[in-house]
Amino acid sequence: MCSAAKHVPEVAKGFHDTREYKELPARVSEIKKHLQNARQSLEDNKKAVDKSGDDCLQQLKSLRDKLNTMIDRLEKQTVTEIKKGKSSVGMKIQTDVDKIDDVTERLQKLSDDLNATGENNEATSYIGCIKVDDVIWKANVLLQEINNKDDYKMSFQPFTGITEYVSSLEMLGEVICEGGEKPLLDPGCSFEVEKHVLHNVKVADDKSICYITGIYTLGSGEFLLADRYNSKLKLFDSSFKVISTCDVPQYLNRVCLTGEREVAAAINNNNEDRHEIHFFRVRAGRLLMSRTIKLQYGCIGIAHHSGDLYITTGTALHVYNISGAKSRQLYSVQSGGYTVCGCAVSPDGSRVFITNQTHNKLITLNKDGTKLSTLTHPELQGPVAVHVTSLGHVFVSCCSLGTVVQVVGMKDGKQTVKTLAGLKERLNIPMSVYFNSCNNTLVVGQAKNNIVELQLKP
Repeated sequence: MCSAAKHVPEVAKGFHDTREYKELPARVSEIKKHLQNARQSLEDNKKAVDKSGDDCLQQLKSLRDKLNTMIDRLEKQTVTEIKKGKSSVGMKIQTDVDKIDDVTERLQKLSDDLNATGENNEATSYIGCIKVDDVIWKANVLLQEINNKDDYKMSFQPFTGITEYVSSLEMLGEVICEGGEKPLLDPGCSFEVEKHVLHNVKVADDKSICYITGIYTLGSGEFLLADRYNSKLKLFDSSFKVISTCDVPQYLNRVCLTGEREVAAAINNNNEDRHEIHFFRVRAGRLLMSRTIKLQYGCIGIAHHSGDLYITTGTALHVYNISGAKSRQLYSVQSGGYTVCGCAVSPDGSRVFITNQTHNKLITLNKDGTKLSTLTHPELQGPVAVHVTSLGHVFVSCCSLGTVVQVVGMKDGKQTVKTLAGLKERLNIPMSVYFNSCNNTLVVGQAKNNIVELQLKP
């Protein structure tokens, strides 16, 4: 297939005098230096993970001393999970270390061979140089692959308020192994709707049309829906087939996740002066109520972050700890109507988003309650629910226009609104919204017997 061919000795003639050959030792030295630095960084990371894992075990032991015999079963299961995490992360790091060692060894052998025979035979030098170039290219690819990974991390986060509901827990805390492949989605990207799918969520004993005011997914893929009109929490599998339901008092509002398998639901019945947070555990496919917190004020919206519950009353935002003790009022707008309706907290806890349904605004606060921004837009009409993804994307359901919008420009601070879905996607008074990061879908709850699943693409 070649149009022309030349003998290697002919091509390699004079190769020892070329710049490429003379600079080869320096190039080898430079790439070895980068490989060694990357290897050392991985080793340091592995030691840090081991240390943090040991710290996790120490935290676990301290907590265990307080709980005594009641937590024997939980301690054993959590220790196993931590060790599995350490082993899993260590194996991932060791795999990269082994790749570096392999490339370094091959590079060293080729360099030694080249130094041993190259001066006597230019053809051999030429071939050796080609092989070294090939290994250097592979080394650069490996370095790029390793540099594109975050450092692995490991931490132990005890469940807040554990002494009050320890009997219903399956583990003492959440074992988190972070790092590795970086997220593919840009936190600043905007989405388009690729397609939409309707899922019927009416169950046999429903007496009214479904009115889905809250949506959340559990770690194992199930969907939890709050049906206000039928006063039910409904648990569906990932295909939206019903698994379990649980009756709750009248006027069910939002729900949020407070633990691996625990959710909190806001009940607000002004007629009976009933303002409560009900906690439910999901166990063996069943919804089991574990405890109740009674509040002095209303509870419309609810969000959870690091052991704090953010509760909106309609005109104010209050922060409680997970046990129900009121901490502080974070924000208030007493101008009539639903001025503090839905709420969500950014993944790092630095920002709190609030919907002002009456005045068509999205308010952003810092964690101390200081107002950072107020977003108004012609397409932001009747904002009810707000949801923040793990990467910081913000979605809002607007009941007045029957739309779901994305707040874009979060990265550079120049916020505006982009409508993602509306009548064409069969939305009808959207009251709740949730982003499922497992498959990049936006699930919208509404005043209808179905919910809408929007498949998004960046």
